[in-house]
Amino acid sequence: MDRHNPYLLIGILILLAITSGVMCTQHASSTDLTTQQLMNKNGSTVVSGDQVIDISEMQKVPIFSAPQNLIRPLTSGDVVSVLTALTTGTIPKDVVNNSKYLTSDGKISDDLQGPGYIVTDDNGKISVKEADCIVWGYKLPYTYAVKDGDSIKVIQNNKTVKTLKESEISNETVPTDFVSASSLKEWFKTAQDGSNMTIDYYLGGFNDNRTGVYGKDKIIHDFGEEPYNYMRNYTPGAPVMVYDHNASKVNVSSAVSVVEYLPEYPTEIRAANAKEFANGWNNTIIPPHESAHGKENVTFTSIAEAEAASGSATHGVCPPGRSLRDAILSLGYPLPVGMSGAEESILYEYRPTIDVLVTNDGDYPIQIVMWTEGESGDTHIYTTIYELRDNNTYPDTSNSTEEE
Repeated sequence: MDRHNPYLLIGILILLAITSGVMCTQHASSTDLTTQQLMNKNGSTVVSGDQVIDISEMQKVPIFSAPQNLIRPLTSGDVVSVLTALTTGTIPKDVVNNSKYLTSDGKISDDLQGPGYIVTDDNGKISVKEADCIVWGYKLPYTYAVKDGDSIKVIQNNKTVKTLKESEISNETVPTDFVSASSLKEWFKTAQDGSNMTIDYYLGGFNDNRTGVYGKDKIIHDFGEEPYNYMRNYTPGAPVMVYDHNASKVNVSSAVSVVEYLPEYPTEIRAANAKEFANGWNNTIIPPHESAHGKENVTFTSIAEAEAASGSATHGVCPPGRSLRDAILSLGYPLPVGMSGAEESILYEYRPTIDVLVTNDGDYPIQIVMWTEGESGDTHIYTTIYELRDNNTYPDTSNSTEEE
């Protein structure tokens, strides 16, 4: 026998392992422990450093009964796992379909760029899918307060998680990133029994079909603070960009308007409203063939107006409304809801950012960028529309102005 032949040595070790496996008194439970081993469900978002396999819960099986569990450690060069298996006659049940982006201790490797997600095959084995170049989800309701007599019930996923008296409502007892405790108390005083109010949101409905991400800490962990802050600023149902990598911003439309001086209305208030309108729409994202509102946490100053049903109007929003409208219409997209084609671009009784609705009829996500220059009646309002193009899919940007 050639003692220096490594293949012969490996063969002997495998025979020993099989023998030890047959004789091994340790046996695996018939229960499939895959769900205990995996710390993330199918579609769950993961990032570098996340623990996705609980090594301590890994089910061990005799090598002879499932020799295929040796294949991945052998092909990936996991020497420790191979030697342990050969000396004990058992090996952890393999729950990995593709070890790319996974370390031997069950974590997401540093090779994963951006927020990936878990994909589980029909056999319950996992792989990690890298994020597309552009990923967006939606701000969706998650937690509700329901008035019930002299209390509120806090409900998540159709389950009551706590019941609070009015006096117990505080920043410590309810989520307050979207609705303040004081606003919730004010609502409670006038709401009828059974009425509900959304007090917390999650990110769901992703364009790459990953599952929803719940809770402030998890959202920030997976996507960073910017998407979470975007959620806080925008209306329920708003699309939220969570990842933008290897994509180009292509300038496809621009427009400008000016506040001007109108003697019948105070110019400084109008200029302030114009600036707030620009702020309320700046950096708004709209996915292809969808619609979106602007920000909800903006403040306008009303001016007396006899023609308005309410007796007042937010004069000064029509000049920036014209700028936004003209930039949208130049793309061939429909007139935004709440706007007109006239000089007075924002219709009475439509709130300039919360009610006005812009539609993106194009094939790419768009970003609305608005800003102002100048003061008083000389305030100019600029709008630029960018298409966000995945460089892997849409490499031809030669006919437009491109920003990396």
